[in-house]
Amino acid sequence: CAEREQRKGTSTMMTHQELLEFFSESADTYRFLSQVFFKELNAEAIDELFAADYPDDTGNAHLDEGYRLVRRYFAFSTTDRRTQLACEYARIFLAAGMFTKESQTAVPYESVFAGEEHLMMGDARDDVVARFLEDGFQVNPDLHEPEDHLAFELEYLVNLNERASTCAQAKDKTELRRNAVRQLEFIEQHLLNWIPALHDAAQDYAKLAFYPGMLLVAQGTLEQGRDLLRAVVAQLDDTSAAA
Repeated sequence: CAEREQRKGTSTMMTHQELLEFFSESADTYRFLSQVFFKELNAEAIDELFAADYPDDTGNAHLDEGYRLVRRYFAFSTTDRRTQLACEYARIFLAAGMFTKESQTAVPYESVFAGEEHLMMGDARDDVVARFLEDGFQVNPDLHEPEDHLAFELEYLVNLNERASTCAQAKDKTELRRNAVRQLEFIEQHLLNWIPALHDAAQDYAKLAFYPGMLLVAQGTLEQGRDLLRAVVAQLDDTSAAA
């Protein structure tokens, strides 16, 4: 995800090729982020992150700080990073207990952070399931995890971006606009509404900079994606009005 080209400006219209690249890059980025938060990283993923060229100025403060923290981790990490990060993942995301005012666990489920009761399998999860069904996306039932896991919410965006690429290739503006709006709704209502709280809770458990950094990377990436999707929708509306 660090190697993804960051587009800072949204004032100019994207060409057809730029639209295709945007949706393709978004799918790749969200797929990688989903893997980061679903389970412990394997050696290949860690090597990819270690070798990545992290920009200093992306135009997004959360992304810049996230990259800084990830760089910091790799600058001072041990040689056995896989074991170190596996222990850190378990400490942060697999913590047992209930989300309360006194003890806020960092389990990566939206219901725990967005729901009034702060419990798993809450209303947020039900709404996520409904949205998944509406768009023909299904979480693998063999994984035995609630659908509002951060990794699954990111994988849903992967699916939508892959479909958007197909719509863009076919120049189906109507379906492409619907897709972009669905992505915008989900990013705003089901990702950016709770990732900051998850980051804050993760900081209470983290002993290393890596996962707090990656949560900021996810937040900044989603914020940039949201801004670009708004520009895409505006562009599609302008071209439809001019037709």
